[in-house]
Amino acid sequence: MVTYIYEAYNKDNRLIKGEYESNSREEIVDYLTKKSLTPISIKSVHDINKISSKNILSLDLFSKITSIDIMFLVRNLSTTIRAGLSVIESLDILIKDTENKLLKKILIRVESIVKNGQPLSVGFENYRNLFPPIFIGMIKAGEVSGQLDKNLKELALSMSKEYALRNKVKSALTYPIILLASSFLVVILMLIFVLPKLTASFVSSGVELPWITKIFLFISKVLTWSYSLDLVVVVGIIYFFSYFKSTSIGKKFYFYILSHVPVANDLVKKVALVRFSRTFGNLISSGLSVVDSLEISSKSVSNHLYNEAIEKSIEDIKNGVTISESFSKYPKLFPNLLISLITVGERTGSLQEIIITFADFYEEEVDNKLKELTSVLEPVLLLIMGLMIGAIAISIILPIYQLVGHFV
Repeated sequence: MVTYIYEAYNKDNRLIKGEYESNSREEIVDYLTKKSLTPISIKSVHDINKISSKNILSLDLFSKITSIDIMFLVRNLSTTIRAGLSVIESLDILIKDTENKLLKKILIRVESIVKNGQPLSVGFENYRNLFPPIFIGMIKAGEVSGQLDKNLKELALSMSKEYALRNKVKSALTYPIILLASSFLVVILMLIFVLPKLTASFVSSGVELPWITKIFLFISKVLTWSYSLDLVVVVGIIYFFSYFKSTSIGKKFYFYILSHVPVANDLVKKVALVRFSRTFGNLISSGLSVVDSLEISSKSVSNHLYNEAIEKSIEDIKNGVTISESFSKYPKLFPNLLISLITVGERTGSLQEIIITFADFYEEEVDNKLKELTSVLEPVLLLIMGLMIGAIAISIILPIYQLVGHFV
């Protein structure tokens, strides 16, 4: 049986809208004819979902849903449902209060699906590419267990912690990135505006330029040959790295580099463990099975090494192996502390509480690693900046000494 939404005129030429379940459109036509209705439109819910997805795609070119939008959506939805409102009433309030055009359109479509008798998770599942996996998983578990308001509250708390963790990482890396970018900008400005004018004087005086000056002069000529070409090359490089990073090969290469950088490798590992353990713990406590929780948690980690290890562990667990035994096969990814805690949780039946406690503990470890990374990066970047500017300064000073010696 397929659910169809129809529009038809009655005897008074008034437009009637409704829905009807049948195996074909012909059955709906017969049903409407017997009721003295003239059908003008009959569409299945599946077709409407397709059209909605296309509309969302076209709108997505100009609008997007941020993590803050999703976080406030979950928090407000949790508040209204805990206050005693129905899901449809809660969605109606959110639609009126939402300013994001893309999110408003999605909520309108989700409300329509819920009104047609479908669960809330089914409505959001049509747009799973715009929402994190834990979002749909927690809602689905809440609907099954009858604790949707509780699950939404836990989801809001989990997303707030994830947002805070992401901001900590960004804040710690902002200053080093600005420092590195400013040093490159200073070097480029010197190569474009300062070095060519000085070297022109040196060449006209007949002074033999040192090799370091010749190297920088060649780079300067390349940069000043065509500014339009420079712009095209810069945009091309940015596009290439953005695209390459989004591919599976690019992600593996990116994590391979980070895994071999001192301090940064440990930070990446701890961030992945915090994301995995918090997502896994919340999903188990919401009522989802271990296998389903692991599948969703794997997608939330955003680290291909952990993705592959968790997916292999899922196959082991389906064959009767415990979580701790399966994770112990990957000692470089899962520390002994986590495996020991999971072992205790499996024996005592308190796995979700122990996993969430581990996530809170390791979040403090992430803070410590971020401070350590910042303290290491700042002097290293200052040294790199000094070496680059110093090299250019030497390429300018050496010809000056030769010029002075030539006249003396």
